[in-house]
Amino acid sequence: MRFFLTIVIWIIIIGGLFFYSRQREMAEARVQIQRPAITEAKDAYTLQVTPTFSIEKDPFALEIEEDTSSGVQLSLNGAPLPVAAKNLQRGVPWKLEGVDGLVMGNNEIYVQASPPLTESNLEHGVRVQLLGSGAVNVDRTIWSYQGSLVAGTIHFQLKEEAHEDHAH
Repeated sequence: MRFFLTIVIWIIIIGGLFFYSRQREMAEARVQIQRPAITEAKDAYTLQVTPTFSIEKDPFALEIEEDTSSGVQLSLNGAPLPVAAKNLQRGVPWKLEGVDGLVMGNNEIYVQASPPLTESNLEHGVRVQLLGSGAVNVDRTIWSYQGSLVAGTIHFQLKEEAHEDHAH
């Protein structure tokens, strides 16, 4: 009797898993994935970055022979933007005109910068502004704790402006 009960329990468990996985596969086959249409931003945008410190190469970063890191990383929607650490000075806004890669809808800007090791007792920040269409679209500051890298991601949305022609 124990042997028969063991076989019945195994059939119920394995059979239940089989029917569950089969039902799930059939449900997944009915799902239609719709990819949203991505529309690039038509207006000319300017990215302005202002650090509260002078950028230095990260002394704790892993160094390899072909290392070209300059102590700062800046990317828009995952694509790196060209910026050299010597261009970013304390309190001086650095501008990148004609920013490519912005889309209507969700966007993100990633910033990582290394403050000087001698200022590890201070908190530092990087102000990021996105200017376009005669207005400031994004104005956020990323802050660090004492002695750490200034790093963060800024999420924002660009919306299409409704341009209406008025005859007055």
